[in-house]
Amino acid sequence: MKKNIILIICILSSTFSNLFAKDILYKISDLPKDLKENARSVVRSEEMVFEVNSENSATLKVKCAITVLNKNGLEDAEFAENYNKYSHISDIKGRVFDENGEQIKRIKSEDIIDHSAISGYSLYEDRRVKYIDPKTRTIPFTVEYSYEISYNSLYYFPAWVPYKDYNIAIEKSSFKVITPKGFQFRYLEKNLTNKVKISSDVKNDSYYWEVLNLKALIKEPYSYYSREYEPSVTTAANSFELDHYKCDLTSWQNFGNWCYSLEENRNNLPETTKKTIKQLIENANSDIDKIQKIYEYMQSKTRYVSIQIGIGGLQTIDAATVDRLSYGDCKALTNYMKSMLDVAGIKSYATWVNAGNNEPNIIKEFPYVYFNHAFLCIPLKNDTLWLECTNQRLPCGYTGDFTDDRDVLIIDKNASKLVHTRIYGINENQKTCTSQVKLDATGNGNATITTNYRGLTYEEALATMHSNDVDKKRIISNRLDLPSFELQSSAFKENKAIIPSIEETLKLNLNNYATQQNSRLTFTLNFINRFRYIPERVRNRKTDVFIKRPSLEVDTVIYEFPDNLKVERIPLPVKVESQLGAYNARSELKGTQLMYIRTLQINKGKYPPTAYSDFIDFFEKVNTADGIQCSLISPKLITGT
Repeated sequence: MKKNIILIICILSSTFSNLFAKDILYKISDLPKDLKENARSVVRSEEMVFEVNSENSATLKVKCAITVLNKNGLEDAEFAENYNKYSHISDIKGRVFDENGEQIKRIKSEDIIDHSAISGYSLYEDRRVKYIDPKTRTIPFTVEYSYEISYNSLYYFPAWVPYKDYNIAIEKSSFKVITPKGFQFRYLEKNLTNKVKISSDVKNDSYYWEVLNLKALIKEPYSYYSREYEPSVTTAANSFELDHYKCDLTSWQNFGNWCYSLEENRNNLPETTKKTIKQLIENANSDIDKIQKIYEYMQSKTRYVSIQIGIGGLQTIDAATVDRLSYGDCKALTNYMKSMLDVAGIKSYATWVNAGNNEPNIIKEFPYVYFNHAFLCIPLKNDTLWLECTNQRLPCGYTGDFTDDRDVLIIDKNASKLVHTRIYGINENQKTCTSQVKLDATGNGNATITTNYRGLTYEEALATMHSNDVDKKRIISNRLDLPSFELQSSAFKENKAIIPSIEETLKLNLNNYATQQNSRLTFTLNFINRFRYIPERVRNRKTDVFIKRPSLEVDTVIYEFPDNLKVERIPLPVKVESQLGAYNARSELKGTQLMYIRTLQINKGKYPPTAYSDFIDFFEKVNTADGIQCSLISPKLITGT
């Protein structure tokens, strides 16, 4: 009997012990040492399961745990997930664990913030976001989230990108796609050691990808787009339906047909506006002249706002509405301009682009919804003209680095296709500066600086030119690389050509530009354009060196000084050459004038990682050469007479 009682007590003790035992998960001590190297956070476990339920519905289930190792990773612990009328997020759960793997907090429903995701530039937008800040600051800690998103369109096929950012390591991440048996979709694998594992049962086909123990990536200076070397899987439905608009996504032409259907019959300009357009161009001498007149009319009449409601995020507002309201998003303003060109008998095409001055090109061999912007393409007899319709200041035909040198989708009924946008070459992306500097015997003086910003450098001066006087003075003063000066005046002259330019003229008073010491006045020959940025050296560089756009700087500085001052020694010419660029600097003396001429050319290109040391050497030599000084000498400076 006594033995039975003892046995019962032991069983009960064990039961209650198990009942109240704490989950021990994500202990910091369990992390492999090499995953902590260069990492601010570590993805401990991520599971993404995307299940296609029918032709118009799918579900994404996600469970992810991330360990924050230092204060730089605090934002990695936050939860933010967007949704809209085509998606619904539910079953959000969260837990926080300390460094020993013990749960210290459970996320409550009141901790989940649900708010509009309206952007600062957006007028209407139906996107919303679920957001959680775990409000844990005792580092290290781990946060675990799980949630489910339901989609009512297969437009939203997910991409799996295990790396969330630089300096985040991955212990384990997996991605599974489950489809009805025989369902066809496409996927693109990039940089995966282990390819897809495919399995099937009676009802479903399953596709599975996994990565384990990936060290944190370090962002290397001048590196190529991360997607080129990160593991990833992009997936896409062969077809989908959105608001009763059916799309075949297996070719660019078919996708373009769908885009065309969204804008069809929306060029309904009022008759009064058609009459205005005809009057506007009646004396035009050429198609270019007509386009410019209509473009400037559109710029003066409209302004840009972002509108992202339902399919409106993809479908344009009709031309009559834009004409009445005088505003629209990129698609609406593009369609409005296109409609006015139709009146003039000029054919043009709405064009979809992945825009941004540092955005990667689309993947041509994998039709997909990459695009975030629309603008206009006008094929002319001798050239193709591109119009950015959302900017009231840009010249007709200039689109800048927002849409340059990339593949874009021209939307044309039954003839949509990929084409490449304008490439701004070395002669169309340059800055030329001429400075007249007058120095007196004390090292003070004045200067007139005339800079011509051409091509892509044009936009550097555009914002300054349109600033108010206070901001203009502040911007210019912050930009000039001078020890002490007073800005007396600034003037701008704009040339609104297809390759535009702005001429900026500044007048300065200089204080102690030259340093007086004994019998010498010493100053730096490179007046205002010294190259100071030298990227850090990277041991065992992994990524290619990437220069997206070429550039050319030409500086001429003419120094004038009193007759009693003489140049002590003319510096020798400097020439630095590299596969990445070329640098030349030389000086010439003509009476009381010393002329300094400098050119710096940077070449566009992608170079192997081994070229990076040459890249650093090049800029170190440029930096040294830009610091070369010259001395003026006079016996009077010794006596002070």
